[in-house]
Amino acid sequence: MVAPQDNGVYRPSASLILAAKEDSSAKFDYSLLLIKRSERTSYALNHCVFPGGVFDAGADESTEWLEYFRSFGVTDEDLKRLSCDQVSVRADFLSSGQNFSRDISLRLTALREAFEEVGLLLCANEEGIRSWHATTEGEPRTLLLQPDDRSQWQQRVHDDATQFLALCKHLHVLPNLWCLLEWSAWRTAATASRKYDTIYYVTALKEQSKQVSLLLEPQEVASAYWLDPEAAWTQSQNGTIWLPFMLLYDTARLMNLRRWEDLLKFSRQRSALGTTLVQPVYYRCDGCMFGVLPGDELYVDQPEKCTQSIMLNVSVAELNSSSRQYNRYIVYDFHKVVLASNVPPFNGHLQLQERVNSQLAKL
Repeated sequence: MVAPQDNGVYRPSASLILAAKEDSSAKFDYSLLLIKRSERTSYALNHCVFPGGVFDAGADESTEWLEYFRSFGVTDEDLKRLSCDQVSVRADFLSSGQNFSRDISLRLTALREAFEEVGLLLCANEEGIRSWHATTEGEPRTLLLQPDDRSQWQQRVHDDATQFLALCKHLHVLPNLWCLLEWSAWRTAATASRKYDTIYYVTALKEQSKQVSLLLEPQEVASAYWLDPEAAWTQSQNGTIWLPFMLLYDTARLMNLRRWEDLLKFSRQRSALGTTLVQPVYYRCDGCMFGVLPGDELYVDQPEKCTQSIMLNVSVAELNSSSRQYNRYIVYDFHKVVLASNVPPFNGHLQLQERVNSQLAKL
């Protein structure tokens, strides 16, 4: 059953997939930062996400940012580097913007939220900008700064998002927008009561996780974990943590990249191709719920209208055996989730890692 169109507004947001270096002899020589939501902000037991939050137009789209960037010698061409040459239609929340491009403002959102939630300030100084201009390659060197009064600044930014600019001016640094590389964009299913359009950025830190000092915001963050993609996948499946299904999907793609250098290289190349906004459509059948994604034979033309799960009068076994073209996750319970896709990825992205990408006919 497809319910009437829901007029709910999808709030723009941004999250940061932070990868820190680890021992080069390990199976994965990098780990990802996951934060466990507090009971106040969680909607599931052991709910873990990447740091991030909602776009704030007054703070993240202020014209004062342009003035401040220019005071460091940042040019219009430097800012254009943040845009991509996307062949497919770019989502409205990524292409709109009042005072400047959302390619700028949503990166500011992600960096502001990283400081607010875990106390990390990813920035560049004037020397880094000058060196970058001299080479015209890559991005400015990222500094991880810790203000002496970090907890006070964190609280100020938490209470008033415009204080992030004040913090940068106080330290005379720029948020390093150029170290954030587009990874994916997800829209919450139309069945959800809280609706978001979220862009996920990857940034690869040269520091090891043990060198990264976190300061967790107590109202929203209960704890934090550094886990490699395979460990994150495994712990979500065994119930130690719980990853929302779209994060589980992205983690299964990250499992293809075992080296920090490969992650950085692939993310740089892929980011230039842009990002297609993906919205799951939920179905229910006898035995499970499942979310279908673009390319799946059951995907619909207007996913935003599917405000209730679509009911199918078949068993999951019958459905699996009859499916020919699929891109979906099958949810038996919160910690028993099967991913399956035989559809070519969009925008030069990675397929699900082979070990966790199921063939439906064999289930």
